[in-house]
Amino acid sequence: MNIKLIQNYLRYYGRACTRYEVHSPFVFDLVNEVIEDQRHFYVFDEVERLRINLLRDKRMIEVTDLGAGSHTTKSNRRSVQSIARSAVTPRRYTQFLFKLVHYLKPQTIIEMGTSLGISTLYQAKADGRARLITLEGCPEIAAVAKESFDRLNADNIEQLTGDFSETLPQALRKIQRIDYIFFDGNHRKIPTLDYFHQALEYAHEDSVFVFDDIYWSDEMQAAWEEIKAHPRVTLTIDIFYMGIVFFKKEKITKEHFTLIDSWKKPWRVGFFK
Repeated sequence: MNIKLIQNYLRYYGRACTRYEVHSPFVFDLVNEVIEDQRHFYVFDEVERLRINLLRDKRMIEVTDLGAGSHTTKSNRRSVQSIARSAVTPRRYTQFLFKLVHYLKPQTIIEMGTSLGISTLYQAKADGRARLITLEGCPEIAAVAKESFDRLNADNIEQLTGDFSETLPQALRKIQRIDYIFFDGNHRKIPTLDYFHQALEYAHEDSVFVFDDIYWSDEMQAAWEEIKAHPRVTLTIDIFYMGIVFFKKEKITKEHFTLIDSWKKPWRVGFFK
């Protein structure tokens, strides 16, 4: 974790609230059922075994990076295990995505940024009835992900490979109506906002947009602030590693929540108010 990210986390920590300070029934339920949910699902074990295999995979592949790049390497020739270490969403966060999809039960899902497919599998396995289209810019990384999907019999995943400027419009035309979209493929401000506005045309009142790494860079923070300010956005949740956006029409006044697990602020529980 770099110094800027540590500083951002400390600021986030200072203003973050626990579930005991949330007065919105919708957000309180989401916190209890997703953020604070400690249940262990059997899917976790099979996907994590797959992650371990990827962390041991020494195959070298050619990486085509169309986004903001990596904080750890500039080489285009990389091993699968190095990608699994540095570019795959950590277990805690992928399991959060599983619980979010499991709770919300979206029927149409788009993921921007397949990487090796770990987060894709968590989201796809949360509800096998959902249709998930995942987008990856690098053909060789997408091929490794496909191996993982086949190994775990994830039949509800469809892959599109290529530049997001081409594959996102394809995915949107295929789905027509977005229930849930996970943005994790380009950590620059202008492309992130462009993808947001494209997806917004297919969003409805119950759509959920999830943005990864909202504190990854100054550009991502600026993009997050613009997204929060958009007139169609009525509710946002900042959990530091991700930002969640809702468009519920019954929300007359915008609400922005910065939330943290209650165990990280043990003095902020009900009887210490």
